[in-house]
Amino acid sequence: MTIDYRHGISILEIIVYSPTLFVALWMAFHHGFKKSSGWYFFVVFSLARIVGAACYLATIAAPSDVGLYIAWAVCTSLGLSPLILGCLGLLSRANDSIMRKTGNAFSPIIFRFVVLVSLVALILSIVGSTQNSDITHGSITTESKVALVLFLITWLAVCGLFLLIASRSHSIEDGERRLLLAVGISLPLILVRLVYSFIYAFGHLASFNMLSGNVTIQLVMSVLEEIVIVFICLGIGLTLQVRPSAEYNQQASVSSYQDSQVELESGVGQSQAPQKQRHQRPKRGGGPIARLVMFIVDEIKERRR
Repeated sequence: MTIDYRHGISILEIIVYSPTLFVALWMAFHHGFKKSSGWYFFVVFSLARIVGAACYLATIAAPSDVGLYIAWAVCTSLGLSPLILGCLGLLSRANDSIMRKTGNAFSPIIFRFVVLVSLVALILSIVGSTQNSDITHGSITTESKVALVLFLITWLAVCGLFLLIASRSHSIEDGERRLLLAVGISLPLILVRLVYSFIYAFGHLASFNMLSGNVTIQLVMSVLEEIVIVFICLGIGLTLQVRPSAEYNQQASVSSYQDSQVELESGVGQSQAPQKQRHQRPKRGGGPIARLVMFIVDEIKERRR
């Protein structure tokens, strides 16, 4: 079996996603795995594309090995979920920026619910691919169709969150608004990728079969869209600064608020405020040792007053 047009796409994916995998890993470590930036989803996506392309290239030596095609199909099915969740992670970071600046952001429960639906769709997609014994003929299982519907629902949910957060773009910190640009460009490209899968799954058009259909259609409606999305999100991510988590700032503000309330209730803040006022000290000259000695003397005089 010789290398054909479709194998060339697999070679292109290995060339493209090998460096993006390391960039995504660096982004995840740089910004922190525990934060809601979503860079690890691009790590998963790049890794899935590399493994899937390698499995498909392996069919050159073993064209009748169904296991390789199933592995390729599973890795292909992993594409939509990480991309959608990656965009959701960028929106979550923008939402955290609103929380840090105004303290009035959207509830993180909304983001968690969308993540849950997307993970269910991902599981169904994997199950549908592994149980498809007739994958070489391009058959689609019911689980795969349900997964596509759930992916569409999550895409609509992310679009809704994008519009809500964009309406509060003035509340986002400087330097973080570019996250909306990355998501705004990526969402239409993800829709094209979804349409490509829907046409074959529900329209049964042979030209849109990822295994035996028109390779140019696959390149234009699937492969290039994914590459552009990854490049845009990681490219804008490289320009972002490391930010503290919104939860930490929120807890700190609540703690300081509680401390101030305790002081007001006990009267400590009012009774001791005049006592804590210090007289303005004159500027001292000399070297560091002389200044230290005079500082100690001033402290002793201050305590005697």
